[in-house]
Amino acid sequence: MYVNVGAPANACMEQMRTKGSPGMDPCPLLEYAGGIWRFRDDLLNQDQMADGYRYVTGTRNCVALRWNPVVNKLYAVMHGRDQLHQFYPEMYDEQASADLPAEEFLQMEDGADFGWPYCYYDQYQESLVLAPEYGGDGTVTGRCQAKTDPIMAFPGHLAPNDLLFYTGDQFPERYRKGAFIAFHGSWNRAPLPQEGFYVAFVPMKDGMPSGDWEVFADGFSGLKTVKNPGDAKHRPCGLAMGPDGSLYVADSREGTIWRVIYTGEKMSEVETDTSQESDTVFMADLPGEAVYKNICLVCHQADGNGVPGMHPPLKGSDWVTGDKERLIRIVLEGMKGEIEVNGEIYNNIMPPVPQLDAAQVADVLTFIRQSFGNDASEVTVKEVQKVMDDIGPPAGPDE
Repeated sequence: MYVNVGAPANACMEQMRTKGSPGMDPCPLLEYAGGIWRFRDDLLNQDQMADGYRYVTGTRNCVALRWNPVVNKLYAVMHGRDQLHQFYPEMYDEQASADLPAEEFLQMEDGADFGWPYCYYDQYQESLVLAPEYGGDGTVTGRCQAKTDPIMAFPGHLAPNDLLFYTGDQFPERYRKGAFIAFHGSWNRAPLPQEGFYVAFVPMKDGMPSGDWEVFADGFSGLKTVKNPGDAKHRPCGLAMGPDGSLYVADSREGTIWRVIYTGEKMSEVETDTSQESDTVFMADLPGEAVYKNICLVCHQADGNGVPGMHPPLKGSDWVTGDKERLIRIVLEGMKGEIEVNGEIYNNIMPPVPQLDAAQVADVLTFIRQSFGNDASEVTVKEVQKVMDDIGPPAGPDE
């Protein structure tokens, strides 16, 4: 087990976060913090200093720590230090202090030293430079030449809170074996706008970045400009990959979890002509589309093909185009147990959807019976209401 022990200081100053206070040299915090410790898997009640092994040092705080199974190595993304302009305005203006130091993407080898607190990484100079608390002026490298560089650098203060190596096969080829990073968003770029609040992607080959990083998923903050991180509606903080290759993103503000799925290339308006063969998913303005997108799409996918082994396809399925009463009951009562769809066995649970009224059920079922290449008759409100009357009102929590 590898454990990040974050440093309880910004820059190991004699007086913590105090302008003019020099850095302690050597930094005593590195004896028990600012690094990654390795622990055994066969011993209880381990003590950090007596039983732990300091695997790497010089990392300020690596909240995002992940083993990469592709190359069998440990990686992390590090939160950098703060307050360069506040403490050293003669060296750093507000813009420089907002962008520096870089948040660092690290590949960890046993015994590596990444330089904190003596050094920080400047992504513009592409070099570790000496921190001002230890005599640096923003350009001098000094002892930092002997430290280990990151494999990639990001703008400062984005707060990388999770790291995931994509080993699934749902996403296109370019994403496979690459790295996703959840940036929680900054708090210390003022008076400039805060940055981050998105999920980034780094293409990888043989365990190293193979191209520039890019924003993969954005809009979590709900704001065009974030002046205060407390204004952000959502802040990405966790990542996970599902067994079908979906990417899950967790939020620390509202406890929201998003699922990101790949449904094919975005179609142009010309390509949505249903008279032509294409990969068109939705028919324009068809009633029931909004209900499908909000409730059904997450399992059955935008193209109606479902998830193999988990969620059956709606395309070309007799369960969809056949008996309408059976289909209505599946929506209202749910379904569990083994079924066969297009020659494949599925044994998952579909929960009932009691929040829909008769018109919404009719609309969404008509939508799926007339989309994805299906060509079946519509489901009417009268047909749905008849089944609802037969079933009776939804059971309460104690029934």
